[in-house]
Parts: sequence; C-alpha cells; structure tokens
Amino acid sequence: MTITPEYGEEERMKQQAEALRPRHQGVAEDEIHEHEREEAELDYLEPEDNEAHAPGRVCERCGAVIAAGQDARRRPDGHWVHEVCPPDLAGLSAEDTPPDGRG
Repeated sequence: MTITPEYGEEERMKQQAEALRPRHQGVAEDEIHEHEREEAELDYLEPEDNEAHAPGRVCERCGAVIAAGQDARRRPDGHWVHEVCPPDLAGLSAEDTPPDGRG
C-alpha cells in the first residue's frame, strides 16, 4: 500500500502556482539570470590568471628547465613546453651577449 506524502498549505500553493505559470516565462527568466551571471563573472576573470606553470619540468621543445615565473603549456602527450622558449645563449661569444650584461 502506497501512502501519498502530505504537504503543508505553503507547499501545495507553490505547486499550484508553478502549474499555472506559463512555461515560456520560466525559460526567459532563467536565460536572464544566466546572462547576468555570465556578465558578473567577466568582471572577475583575468585572462593572465589562466596561465599554466610547471617549475622544475624539462621543456620537450628546447630541453631547458622551466622556471617558476615562466608560462608553460602541457601537450596532449603529457609533456610540458615553454609558452615561449627562452633564447639559447650557450653558443654566443662575448661580443654576442646582450649589452645589459645578462646572459
């Protein structure tokens, strides 16, 4: 034997109101709320915060170790690479080094 659940007056009125409300009205309201949520989310998104980092991993492209401040990318095969590989300064002579002394 099945017993139907008993609802309070408030719950029953809510169910009746939902049954009488046109379907398209609820869809439009949902779309408006979704659009407002997306706009609010854009205020908090910062494209630069979405960079991947892999400090200590070896770049599969250039073979250098990826430093903590360097942006990286993970390939579908699971290997990490620099977003932009640093220049290889190992083969440069003293005349070829940058004027600021770094390298």
